[in-house]
Amino acid sequence: MTKQHPARALCERLEIELPVVQGGMTFGSDARLVIAVSNAGGLGTLGTFHYRTHEQIVAEVEAIRAGTSRPFAVNVPFFEQSEPLVERLALEAGVRCFTLGGWYSARVAELREQLGLTILVSVNAPTVARMVLDRPLDVLIVQGNESGGANGAFTTRQLFELLRPSTDAPILLAGGQWDGFDLRDALARGAAGIQLGTRFLFAAESPLHPTIKQQVLSHNLKRPLTTTLTAVKDTLNMRFVANKAYRQAEKAQTIPEIFQDKEQVFALSEAFFAAQEKPVLLYAGTGLYKLRAIQPCAEILAEVRRDYAASNAAELPAF
Repeated sequence: MTKQHPARALCERLEIELPVVQGGMTFGSDARLVIAVSNAGGLGTLGTFHYRTHEQIVAEVEAIRAGTSRPFAVNVPFFEQSEPLVERLALEAGVRCFTLGGWYSARVAELREQLGLTILVSVNAPTVARMVLDRPLDVLIVQGNESGGANGAFTTRQLFELLRPSTDAPILLAGGQWDGFDLRDALARGAAGIQLGTRFLFAAESPLHPTIKQQVLSHNLKRPLTTTLTAVKDTLNMRFVANKAYRQAEKAQTIPEIFQDKEQVFALSEAFFAAQEKPVLLYAGTGLYKLRAIQPCAEILAEVRRDYAASNAAELPAF
């Protein structure tokens, strides 16, 4: 009997058409983006860190439900109120799928069992993985330092190779993923799929302001942008678009200071949602150089599917 490819198991478990999950992107997702991704056949994911109240998060969840009947996830990163937030969203708002950023508590494992939750856990280091893999989870996301978000010392490929023997759960690759060719490479390695953050950050439906999208796109079409891995705390790195705003902040050594203060982080993120005449300090993954158009999510996923099919080896599943 032929063993089922992990990508098939992932799609069945998440009830999605294509093994592509949208990254929660802490400051880069809202109901509109989640709806667009889920309706196009991927798993849309609502980031929660930038909402200041529980009521704001619930309002976004309700808006998602009004816009799609398809599955979606809510991303809860590690902070002091992570566990109570998951509990309230599960018990009061009926959320049934969560992505957890770098944590997974015994209480959430209990809720998974009691309520039939689907739990995806993202890890950026083997040490973090060891803290979560002793609990039952549905999907492991390995986030390498090619990603724009919180990452560590390991690349995506390194994390996958290190952690694959440690779990039977399907594994998603996150960090530097962009297109159907990346999906093909991931599945050929035995991963279950890919998580796209930066590509969806620059989708037509994302909350990133159109002026910022256009600045980055215009620059990219002339001279492809790179992103720079930057230490923001002792054990935390992020990638920033290597633009003028980044160079100024790096020279002034203000980036670590920003990430020591939640209010400064909020102020940074609020700039993403407002019109900008000049470049802003912006995080993004290494795949940014591939940005060639601001596309709707449906077009992005159709392109991923097409490129995957064009590059697919016969032994990999078709989508």
